[in-house]
Amino acid sequence: MSKSKFQLVTTSLLALIYIMTSCGTRQAPAKIEWLTSIDSALHIAAAADKPLMIDFMATWCPPCRAMEESTFSQKAVIERARDFIPVRIDVDKQPDVANKYHSNARKYGGIGIPNLLFLTAQEDTLLHIIGFYPPDSLVQVMDSVQNIYRSQSRQYSVFNRLVKGAVFPLYLKKSNFPE
Repeated sequence: MSKSKFQLVTTSLLALIYIMTSCGTRQAPAKIEWLTSIDSALHIAAAADKPLMIDFMATWCPPCRAMEESTFSQKAVIERARDFIPVRIDVDKQPDVANKYHSNARKYGGIGIPNLLFLTAQEDTLLHIIGFYPPDSLVQVMDSVQNIYRSQSRQYSVFNRLVKGAVFPLYLKKSNFPE
């Protein structure tokens, strides 16, 4: 099996496992289950039809720790996170990812941390927020992102039906024109 087929099979299995474990009861988990691989998360997001919520942080960052302790630990935030594919990127461990998404710490020339980037599975930016957010504010942001995502999904769906399902009248076929 080639490396690309192996990666595709592995990612597909991860997506299936994630989808199966997130189905069923809507009981909130005790904490947010963060992924650490953007590539896997993008595949899972496409399969689950959910946007990504990427938390760029560092262990030495006081506002990042505050977000973890007082925001990401709250029931309402944990419940809303089920509507996203949550990814946590430590900017010290994955600087290439932080740089790719323009989300690095200021000391590395970035915009600052913590910051949350909301993306589609196609890597279109839905929203990018910077700094500490209390639970109520983050829940409002997450709800807004879901509204944007659902709106864009409907627009893409209509577009795809128009383009992919286009039926051309018979008279446009060459065989229908007299020689």
